[in-house]
Amino acid sequence: MIPLTIGTWNIRTLQDNPSAHRPERRTALVARELARFNIDVAALCETRLANEGQLTEIGGGYTFFWCGRSSNEHRTSGVGFAVKNHLVRTLASLPKGVNDRLMTLHLPLPRGKQATLISAYAPTMTNPDEVKDKFYEDFDALLSSVKRTDRLILLGDFNARVGSDHSAWDGVIGKNGIGKCNSNGLLLLKTCAVHDLTITNTIFRLPNRKKTSWMHPRSKHWHLIDYAIVRRKDRQDVRVTKAMPSADCWTDHRLIISKLNFYIKPKRRPPGNKAVMKQINISKLRNPNTATSLVEDLDNQLSELRLEGNAERDWESFRDIVHSSALKVLGPSHRKQQDWFDENDDEIKALLAEKHCLHRAYQNDASSIAKKNAFNNTRRTVQSKLRKMQDSWLSAKADEIQKFADRNNAKRFYEALRSLYGPQPSGSFPLLDLDGVTLITEKTRILQRWAEHFQLVLNRSSSINNEAIDRMPQVNINHSLDAPPTNTETQQAISQLSSGKAPGSDAISAEVYKDGGTVLVDKLTLFQSFWNQGSLPQEFKDASIVHLYKRKGNRQVCDNQRGISLLSIAGKILARVLLNRLTDHLEQGLLPETQCGFRKERGTVDMIF
Repeated sequence: MIPLTIGTWNIRTLQDNPSAHRPERRTALVARELARFNIDVAALCETRLANEGQLTEIGGGYTFFWCGRSSNEHRTSGVGFAVKNHLVRTLASLPKGVNDRLMTLHLPLPRGKQATLISAYAPTMTNPDEVKDKFYEDFDALLSSVKRTDRLILLGDFNARVGSDHSAWDGVIGKNGIGKCNSNGLLLLKTCAVHDLTITNTIFRLPNRKKTSWMHPRSKHWHLIDYAIVRRKDRQDVRVTKAMPSADCWTDHRLIISKLNFYIKPKRRPPGNKAVMKQINISKLRNPNTATSLVEDLDNQLSELRLEGNAERDWESFRDIVHSSALKVLGPSHRKQQDWFDENDDEIKALLAEKHCLHRAYQNDASSIAKKNAFNNTRRTVQSKLRKMQDSWLSAKADEIQKFADRNNAKRFYEALRSLYGPQPSGSFPLLDLDGVTLITEKTRILQRWAEHFQLVLNRSSSINNEAIDRMPQVNINHSLDAPPTNTETQQAISQLSSGKAPGSDAISAEVYKDGGTVLVDKLTLFQSFWNQGSLPQEFKDASIVHLYKRKGNRQVCDNQRGISLLSIAGKILARVLLNRLTDHLEQGLLPETQCGFRKERGTVDMIF
């Protein structure tokens, strides 16, 4: 059984404000708190972000989705979801916004079922009745559209107090409700009764500070207005629903978490496809001792390799040995978004622990002026120290970037710049169909559109004029071109590989072949086996295509994206052997002096001189 932890949090805003007395990047701070409580999916209320969008916090481990009003309207609402990155990859479709107060998310479950999560932000008591009626009309229509076979989970800030009268609302409220019911609470209770829903916050026996979620600014009384609601028949799936007073992100609402026993359907691969190979941490090869250990391990493992005469099986055996040895010695690579609080993690944890301790003490005794002043003073001190940490980190980063620029180290220069800019919006964004008018939003159709686009771009029929070919002067056949690749040619091709390039699906980088030793090069005699068989492994022919925005034109048009093919490095080595042979052959008086492209010492600068 895989437990699922969900949450709901009114975070007041996700908009970054450089002039505010808090660090920037609200998404990074919210992700940090959600990760602290190991929450898989969180419904966010009052995001105040414009339109629909998404943002991936690579370092925080969450992808944010939101829906709000347009950028030219006054934004006091907005809803969204924060989903763990590994769960995003299992989604059949991205979260969809109904309006600025309702958003849906579908999570796959075993046996073809799914869970429908709804993030809601209801109008407050001060809103007119027309606004409240409109919200509950949309809410009722959305609940009616959910399949009865789906697990339904409602999350959000309903700005409603449902009270504790469980006898009047049997099955809707549990025996552990709190406070009294108001008019907004009555609207919510009626909706839950119509759709056979249970408010899980009222089921469990907990202390009041674990049941309340918001303190009234004038009366200073704590109330329950943020809820996690499920179908009545699914009540047994909920292990606990409670408030987390220690969660802090500059909001006056407490984080509500609910632990369930839903099964999450893993991503199923088509039959015959191999599992994704782990990327290797090639940066460890800079250590001579580590490089020597890799050579020794490869020598031991490859010495037992025996070729069977089958291209596919021979390549799989060689690939698995090289990858497993490199992964064992070098370990997997870790992609982590560098941020200012990562380098000061221990100190920040100590500061926040002190603040959380005073915060809890003040909440347990809200009438104490001394505890209130102690908490406020500590909060100001923590904010000041955090700003100083951020400023010093940014200053050190600026000096580091300037050094890279002075040394003309473009690669490290742009890496450092990207770490400062933070995560870029990623994922499956909507695309325009081939007709240029229809907008595609479903994930499966987006993938089909990309396949269609690259099919048209990369597979164009060529026209050959045989008469023109026949008029060309014929030369003697060079039989040496038909000889199988030698070790010398393979070693030369390996030395010509560019370092720092992304590998293909086999995850074996060029650096592994360069530093793998002589036994690794000798075992590449499997090229000779491929040559004699007249066939190549399928991985040598396949390419993983990544699309990058050209930063001009409409992002939703496929033609404004540049495709990059990630190929198997071993296939590149064999292709380089063939290219070297052809280049040497053609330079033996077959190419005219005017032919300069792809020839040694005949580049643009050479031609100018």
